[in-house]
Amino acid sequence: MGFFDKAKQLFGLGGAAPDEDDAGEAPAPGKGGGKRDRKDRPPLHDVPASHGRTVEDALAAREAGDRGEARKILAEIDRGKGLRVVLRAAAALEDGDEDEVKRLLPAVAVEAEGWKLLLQVGGALGDPARAAPYVERAVEEKAPAWAIAWTRAVSKDEAERREGLVELLFSDAPLARTVAARDLAVPVVVPEADATERYAAFAHGRDSIRRFGAETVATLLMRARTNPSGAARR
Repeated sequence: MGFFDKAKQLFGLGGAAPDEDDAGEAPAPGKGGGKRDRKDRPPLHDVPASHGRTVEDALAAREAGDRGEARKILAEIDRGKGLRVVLRAAAALEDGDEDEVKRLLPAVAVEAEGWKLLLQVGGALGDPARAAPYVERAVEEKAPAWAIAWTRAVSKDEAERREGLVELLFSDAPLARTVAARDLAVPVVVPEADATERYAAFAHGRDSIRRFGAETVATLLMRARTNPSGAARR
């Protein structure tokens, strides 16, 4: 029995398969079965539309092979906090621009406080062994059970995914259904409307870090949390 079949059992789902056109897509919350578009998903932009360009534009430029343009966009949209400053500093680190890294490191250190960025990086890395130090630090930072379980549920390791999903099901069932539908594409599982906003807020950062390159962001994060020079810690 494959992972998705086991996941369906966990959620008490029958063996009925979705329509062929709906494979991997869950029905819209409150609509029952049938087809749906993606309008129920909140926008995952990291910058207001009035600013023009977004993190998505920077990631698209990187994926097109234009790292210089990506850095230009990140510098343009950076407001000194949030995901934008983290990715801007990671891009500088990747290019060996130590002057910019040191200048941005205090802001990154503020973002690195607490558990959220740790688990976003851990989830983006995917590999249980590689993610372990970030998960352990997040536990020390009193990360909630649902956040730890979610990070495990998106691991590249099937056993880790299964255990994480079970933990998430017991700690936060609505979020578990949303993660199963969106991250794991488990057929027939329906995302929960009440969990959509939380999902979007956390998953956007994790997915952006994964697209940028989780290893570089991981290196930056550990440097921001441990480097005594240039890191403003409270």
